[in-house]
Order: sequence, then C-alpha cells, then structure tokens
Amino acid sequence: GYCEIVELLLSRGIDVDLDSAQGTPLHAAAIAKDHDIIKILLEHHADPNKVFGLGYTPLSWAIRAFEPMSREPLECVKLLVKAGADLNFIDFDGGSYVMLAVKFGFPGIMKFLLDAGANPNIPDECGNTPIEVAASKGSRDMVEMLFPLTSPSSTLSDWSIDGIISHVKHFGLKPRDKQKCAKIRAELKQKASEAFKEGKYYVASEMYTGAMAFDPSPDDCATILANRSLSTLRGGNGRAALSDATMCRMARPLWPKACYREGAALMLLKRYERACEAFADGLKLDPTNGDLANALREAQEAAKNARSREK
Repeated sequence: GYCEIVELLLSRGIDVDLDSAQGTPLHAAAIAKDHDIIKILLEHHADPNKVFGLGYTPLSWAIRAFEPMSREPLECVKLLVKAGADLNFIDFDGGSYVMLAVKFGFPGIMKFLLDAGANPNIPDECGNTPIEVAASKGSRDMVEMLFPLTSPSSTLSDWSIDGIISHVKHFGLKPRDKQKCAKIRAELKQKASEAFKEGKYYVASEMYTGAMAFDPSPDDCATILANRSLSTLRGGNGRAALSDATMCRMARPLWPKACYREGAALMLLKRYERACEAFADGLKLDPTNGDLANALREAQEAAKNARSREK
C-alpha cells in the first residue's frame, strides 16, 4: 500500500519536507486526511508548521473539508498538534484553526483545539470572532463551548449565549473593510505574478484563487480569472484553464484576451475546432491583434492535421 511506499522512499533518504507543486508530503497527506501517512511522516520528523502557498499549513489543510465528510478528521488534527503544530497560527485570510473548525462545522476539532490551549479570541479579517461566526451558522453547541473562554465584547449589551445568538441573528456579522480587501487583493496578485515568473504555476494559481476571495470588481475578477487560466495552462491543467477562461469570457464578453485564453486552453486539450472558434471570436473584437491571428492559424493547421489523421 501507500504506507509501504512512503516508508521505502524515506528509507532511501528522500527529504521528508520535500517541496512540490502541492506543498510537502505532509501537506498532501493532510489534504487527503490520511491518518496513517501523516503518522509515518511525523515519526520521520516532518515539519508540522511548514507554510505553503497562501499560508497553508498541514493543520489548516487537515481541518479544511473539500467535500462532505461522514466524520471529522479529528485523529489527523491530534497527530499534528501532538507533533508541535502552532495552535494560534493565522491563515492568509485572518482565520485561526479554531475559526476554521467553526466555519467547517467541526465541533469535536474545535473542542480539542480549545482543550489544547488554542486562543478562541482571534478574529478573522473582518473582526468577527469564532463565537460570532458559530452563532451566525446556528451552531449553538459551538457557541456554548466557546462562551466561557471568549472575552466579552463591549458592543454586545447582553453578553450571554442567547444574547450573542440574538445579536448576530438581528445584526449579522461585521462586513469586510473595502480598503483592506483591496490591499490584500493587490498583495496576492503581486505574489502570484512573482510566482508565475519563477515558474511556480501552482502557487501562482493558488494566489489568484486567494485574490478572488477578497471582493474584486467585475473587471478585476475577469483579469484574475485570465491570469489564473494562464497559470494552470502553464502547469498543464487544461480543464482548469478552460474553466477559468470560460468564466472570464462570461465576465467580460467583449475582451479579446478572454477569447485568447479560452482558445489556448482548448489547444492544450486538443479541441482544435473549438479553439479556432475562440480565436476567431477574439479577432472579430480586435482585427489587428497579431497574437490572435497567429494563434488562429496554428489552430486551423492543427485542426486540419487532426482531420487528416482521422481519415
């Protein structure tokens, strides 16, 4: 099985913290919620606090749920905390591990983190605390666990479990600060551009994904999608590149670059006829665009050769 393969590679001297497009082996094991492999890697002194991409650690990946889960990945979290994971690390969007447990609906993980000494008062980038987010999600059990450990808020006249739930129900959570969002978005885009220039295409696409989370304008959203499409294209992921390019065209239907990105993704997927259509659409919008004209000729030639091979 995979455990034996991991043991073999480590016995041959492979670096347990070897960086890859998706982080270290411990990051990958945490994403997969693979308790056994996490245990093996930690026994070989893998770093539980190694930061990757936007600021993801193995513990943040272990807590994040990418699909509905039948049970909480609590055992993975326990292993990482026992190995020395920093309980109060703050994610790129201002979220602590306690906040992540609240957002993903994992009361068992949240209780374990609190019992281990995690700070329940660390707010997110909007200034909302875990207890407020738990109240907004209707998670009374989490509110009850957090209440005795959370510092009272001066903005709430009734500092009680029912008072907190009632306040959030009527007034909602604190909104995002637009200037702060714009600043973080610009920083992430700059980091994405730098990663792209260094050939770190997966990291670049992750940075663009992060930028998308900070309320871009429609035009800025289209630009980010176009850049993320190029990053995933260079990384060899044609499907993801096409998905972003298609959304980009929907966001800015009269933008020639969106057509070019879609055509480039279709070329990688060897869907040459559709690539011709995308490049042709771009040329209609910008008849003097040399890049689009050259791309269309290449697509037409590729489509012609593909038809010849089919005969």
